[in-house]
Formats: sequence, C-alpha cells, structure tokens
Amino acid sequence: MNLNRATEGLRVVEEVCRFVLEDQQLTVKLKTLRGELSRIVPPSLLAHRDSQGDVGREPYTSDEGRRAKVEDVFRANMKRAQEAVRVLEEFAKLLKPVYGQKFKALRFALYTLEKELASRVHKAELLDFNLYVIIDPAVHKEPEKLLRAGVKIVQLRAKQLNREDYLRLARQLGKKAKAKGITFLLNDHWQLIKEAGADGVHLGWEDLKGRSFAGIRKTLGDDKLIGLSAQTLGEVRKADALKPDYIGFGPIFGTPLKAVKPVGLKALAKAVKISRAPIVAIGGICPRTYKQVLAAGCSRFAVIRAAGLFR
Repeated sequence: MNLNRATEGLRVVEEVCRFVLEDQQLTVKLKTLRGELSRIVPPSLLAHRDSQGDVGREPYTSDEGRRAKVEDVFRANMKRAQEAVRVLEEFAKLLKPVYGQKFKALRFALYTLEKELASRVHKAELLDFNLYVIIDPAVHKEPEKLLRAGVKIVQLRAKQLNREDYLRLARQLGKKAKAKGITFLLNDHWQLIKEAGADGVHLGWEDLKGRSFAGIRKTLGDDKLIGLSAQTLGEVRKADALKPDYIGFGPIFGTPLKAVKPVGLKALAKAVKISRAPIVAIGGICPRTYKQVLAAGCSRFAVIRAAGLFR
C-alpha cells in the first residue's frame, strides 16, 4: 500500500510540474522517479497487496477532504510520497538490505526535489492573475475599495508619501489584502517588505542603482515576488537576464501618468515572445482596450486610473 501511496503522490506532483509550472524537464524527472520506485519492488511482492482488507482504507480526515490551493496539493502529495518511501525503506530492510539503501537514496532525492519545487509552486500561485491593480493614493481616494472580490494581486505605489507614511498605509492595506487572499506588493520599498507583511516588490531600474538584483533577491528570499519595469524591448531583454518573477512592460497606450511615447501592441507581442518571465502590460489599459492586450498574446495587464472600472 505504501508503494501505491508513494507512486500516486509523485504522480500528482508530476501533474503540478506539467500543468502548473509547465516544465518539461521536471515532468520527465518525476516520471523517471516513479519508474525507479516501481523497479525497486519485485513483482512477486505485489501479489501480497490486499487493498480491500487494509484497515486504513476507510478513515478520511477533514484535512484530506479540502485543498485551498495548488500549493496545498503539492505539499500534501510530496509529503505523502516521502513518508511512504520512508516506510518502504524501513520494512524493506527486513527482506533485503539493498532495498533499504535504494529507498533511502530515493527519499533524499525527494527532499532535494521538494526544496527545488516549493518556491516555484508558491510563486506560480502568486502569478495566477490577469488583472493587476496598482493602488496610488494620489489617484484613488478610497484605496481599500479596490480590494474587492475577484482581484488577485495589488501593488501599492505612493511616490508622494514619505517612508513612514508609506509603511503605515502598506501595513493597513497588506493586512486587509492578506485576509482576502490577495497578493500584496510594494513599489520600490523592498526594504519594508517584512515590516509591511508584503508578498514582494516591484522595482524600477533606478531602484537598482548601487545595488545588485541578485543581492536583493538573496535578502528577500526565493518565496518573494520581484517584478522589474521595462519601457523598451532592450530593457525587456536586460530585465529577463536577471530572472525576475515578472516584467512590467509599457506604456502600451498613452497615459497622463507617464510622459513617455507608448510602445504599442506590436512591441508588446514581441516582448511576450522574447521574455522567459511573464509580461504584465501597463499604461492606458481600460475596459475598452484590455482585449487588445489579450489579443497581442499578453494574459496579464496592470491598471491604475481604470482600476475601479473592472468588475
């Protein structure tokens, strides 16, 4: 039965790699591990399996009956596989020491794989959005109203506020966003992430002056989102080389908030193709224009002035 638990758990993790992370190499790696697991146990031992008579067949805990997100599915099934392999390792020693050695090697391979995948699955959940709302107190007089049902991610941009006032507002919005399950990002102030309880930060190139992106990543850790801005295809390539979690590209259309020539939809389509990181389109996007963004191949878009117009 533990062989079943281990292979089934790994199959679920394999599907996460395939359909959530869309990573072919990891998918093949999980499939290979499942094959290795099955080959350790001689076929003759499988004949002794009694699934109908197993006393553990009926119990079903409340935790098993519900998963809130894909990350929970991943963690539960990775743990299930690890625990099952440990049981196989211990009892296999009663039959043949070499079986125990093989199961132990596989168990440690699963520990390494869990560490590699955990932050990626977590970030995949955070990046599961279309509409990205940027809250700016200079534009939004009642910013808390933007934390409405359906919004998955918001960023607090308030360049007119000093550090103290920004942190105060960030704490207020961050607490409410967390209660609603909304990903909450800061703009520029990466040093305040821990104090604000934020999930990450969006940076411009000016924020990297005198600092390295790798250094900020190391300080924040792999579980925090870091986005970078880009206004040209050259900056997209430059940003992508740093391996951010996403790139904000624009302005796509004209906007009074940016005195910059719009890059346009053709450039957006090219940015999506050349970037390994997800592209978030920004600039002049509203209910009237967002479908043009989607048609250009970009599934994520950010709004500021039009934030209250999407339902």
